[in-house]
Amino acid sequence: MSLFKTKAIILKISKIKEKDFIFDIFTFDYWKIKVQKKDSKKEKSLDLWYIINCEIETKEWRDIHKIKNIKIKSEFRYEHLWFSAINLYLSIIWIIYQKIPFWVEFKDLFEVIEEVNSKKNIDKIKLVLSKLKVIDLLWELKIDNDDEIIRKTLKFINKNKIKDIFKLNWLEESTISKLESI
Repeated sequence: MSLFKTKAIILKISKIKEKDFIFDIFTFDYWKIKVQKKDSKKEKSLDLWYIINCEIETKEWRDIHKIKNIKIKSEFRYEHLWFSAINLYLSIIWIIYQKIPFWVEFKDLFEVIEEVNSKKNIDKIKLVLSKLKVIDLLWELKIDNDDEIIRKTLKFINKNKIKDIFKLNWLEESTISKLESI
């Protein structure tokens, strides 16, 4: 048996019994892992996109590992967002869930989600830019575009970290709409 500490993002939650859940989590230090946890009245329930600090107990023969000593590090703040912005965030989580194999470590990708969750004033522009950065990190962002502003924006996303990308708050709504459709 091995026990390791890490931080993780909750990508998917599956209920298997009344108070028994399986979580697909994306960890900072390792990779995507399936973990199991029983719900407790003493602990706050976990939800999608939470970033948590936790301990994971593994055994060689086990496909689904145990998770314990969970501390919620941050929650996505969606209270002030429109449905389209929440949908954008869910699409980012879905891309990570679908495109990252279970054995691949990907710290840059984790940092994008962590930055989104840490912002108190997250908005549609930042979510669109985050989604494009996730696509870029997965080597699927096509930079070539007929529109010069879009092309320059995509190159900037490709070459920079998410903190710098968030400084692109001067983009016009029409440009954001074009970026969102990529």
